[in-house]
Amino acid sequence: MRISLRIELKDKPGQLIKAIEPISKYGGNIVSIVHVREETRGERVPVHLIFTIEDRKSLEKILDELERRDVLISKIGEEKKKEVISMVLIGHIVDSDLKDTLDRINSTGAKVVDLDLIMPHPEKESSAKLGVEVYGEEQKEMVLKVVDEVAREKDFLVIRALEVLR
Repeated sequence: MRISLRIELKDKPGQLIKAIEPISKYGGNIVSIVHVREETRGERVPVHLIFTIEDRKSLEKILDELERRDVLISKIGEEKKKEVISMVLIGHIVDSDLKDTLDRINSTGAKVVDLDLIMPHPEKESSAKLGVEVYGEEQKEMVLKVVDEVAREKDFLVIRALEVLR
């Protein structure tokens, strides 16, 4: 899992290494460190860390050790992973208000980032390949639900890309 951690360190030498050692010790892999000196509060400097870790148990060990080392944790969260899901819609895509379909998908907070439309003849069915950018499983499920609703209402066939199982 990918973790976003905002900490506050004493403004003196050696404090950053004191904060990142536990991450390494318990199997974390640091992705980024941003030292936000312009937001210094009193004697402490905010630092934003992003790291990956295998499980919650290791994360808890890191957090406990940071607390023992007098590192203040001001914010922690699991960073949501961005993913683009692909699907093909087949039906009278343009005639059934393509803009409405896209707006309804985007209303979930996701974003249609790619659209390929094939319309062989105005009276025949068309097909649209969509790429939709989603953050996390919850938003992905919401998008798929909206697409299914739109497909029922507008009589589209939906073909979803297969997901690779690991």
